[in-house]
Amino acid sequence: MWFQKKIKPEKVKDSNTKQLRSSGIEVIEHLPYLNNPEFREPKEIARRTLVLTALFQLHLQAPREIIKKWLKENGLLTILNDEELEYLETEYSELPEQTQTDIYWFVEAIWTFAWVGGFHNNLTLNTGVEDSLASLIPNIAKNEPAEKFISEFKLRNQVEIFEMLDKFYRAHWYARNNDLTGKKSDKVDLDIIMERRKALEYTVYREFDWNEISLDT
Repeated sequence: MWFQKKIKPEKVKDSNTKQLRSSGIEVIEHLPYLNNPEFREPKEIARRTLVLTALFQLHLQAPREIIKKWLKENGLLTILNDEELEYLETEYSELPEQTQTDIYWFVEAIWTFAWVGGFHNNLTLNTGVEDSLASLIPNIAKNEPAEKFISEFKLRNQVEIFEMLDKFYRAHWYARNNDLTGKKSDKVDLDIIMERRKALEYTVYREFDWNEISLDT
């Protein structure tokens, strides 16, 4: 397969382990290397990005009817899973608190997908979304169409994406372990890592739907 010719997953693990440790992020040896990627098509990733962008508008208190209208007019409404469709049928204030939190964190996945699509080059383990994101995605309030974003979404080098996923996978263990043991580190942010890793997993492993992705470490 392509990745076996271009790069060895074992070497990606070793390289990321050394890099993370040199920056002060502990990595355990028994985490396996990632393997068998099967990337999604750019248009599918772009559409998932826009679905999350639309749903994030709920957190911004945008009217549900406007969000639904935009999704329908841009051929995106059918992409939503049952749970996401339910978000649009429920007053935001009446959604469970955890659901509201999940919707808030969609912005990290949107930022990650923008990186995957080549719109920016700053995907970190510990710093939040930059203000520039608003200029990279359609403005739903202004009814900007989805077509331009989808057509401009070009998957960056697959090896680079695979290496980034592996890095987040290994750093995730460190961030989670810190959370469980009460340790602090300004080098990682668990919430940021989880949301960004999920977007990378979605990109690299097309066998899993958005709501089926596991974030085990």
